[in-house]
Amino acid sequence: MIPRNCWYVAAMAHELLPGALFPRTLLDTPVLLFRRQDGSAAAIEDRCSHRRVALHLGRLVGDHVQCGYHGLEFDGSGACVRIPNQERIPPKACVRAFALVERDGFLWIWMGDQALADAALVPDYAEICSDPAYVGRRSDAMHVAAPYTYNLENVLDLSHVSYVHRQTVGTPLVAETRPETTVRGDTVVVRRAWERIDAPPVFRRLFGWDQVKRTQTIHFWPGANIRLDITSEPVGNTDPALVRRIRVVGPCTPQTQGSHFKFSTMYRDFAQQDAAITEQLADAFAVTLNEDKVLMEDQWRNACTDGPDAPMFDIAVDQAPLATRRILARLAQAEAH
Repeated sequence: MIPRNCWYVAAMAHELLPGALFPRTLLDTPVLLFRRQDGSAAAIEDRCSHRRVALHLGRLVGDHVQCGYHGLEFDGSGACVRIPNQERIPPKACVRAFALVERDGFLWIWMGDQALADAALVPDYAEICSDPAYVGRRSDAMHVAAPYTYNLENVLDLSHVSYVHRQTVGTPLVAETRPETTVRGDTVVVRRAWERIDAPPVFRRLFGWDQVKRTQTIHFWPGANIRLDITSEPVGNTDPALVRRIRVVGPCTPQTQGSHFKFSTMYRDFAQQDAAITEQLADAFAVTLNEDKVLMEDQWRNACTDGPDAPMFDIAVDQAPLATRRILARLAQAEAH
């Protein structure tokens, strides 16, 4: 249930350093990322076409990846450009290359039919990641030993914050509030709103407000894109300047059928120059991510141990996760046919 004809995040842009070879398995495929001398990024299969040795065991020579076994060299298009002691390079010496776009601090990769890769379809997070109105400490990839759908379901059903994240972003009323779920085409939107709710511990410490008027909106769209928008303001507020916006950018990418990479960063539109607040929020957010990681990995271990026939059932808050699974299954099935 992994559609391939979608843009996924291969890495955060800052993870890919000049002169380095960066291997990562994506969608069950070994991929090698590297930067050319002009700074542009490339992605090719992490296998030498000669004897299938991993290319990341070699080195970068100018703009070429040199295999560490017999010295064959490949460029960013996957073409073999040099075989030591041999002038003729057979066409089958090439390796697969993948379309790669660097945008908004992400390296987006297209793992499916390369003829369908359209840079205009790269998910747009510019209004948050590239807008100086929002600040946040960009995170590295988090590896989670569980299917990527577990992460999508985790974020689309935030009733769990009342129990999992009680020390950071959770309050009891969240789980008791039925969300409004909207499914349109390949998108899912989940919304909750409160005229009065206890402020979560992190926000209480940050704003000094015990209770707030609050909204919480989650957006999903394929391949595995998540955006969470939160507004908080004093109860009864009429001053737009007191509205605080927290926005979480959270795409994820399948590594294998049973693991994924999570790329999540929390941004805010207030106190942009206060580095201490940036660190405070980022540290609290890291705690919540790790709490989710523990539960997702436990869920997957149990699923593998208990087997596919172990009993489970759905509840009301599963509407958005179930809709997302249906969207992904439909896209994957369409590709198969």
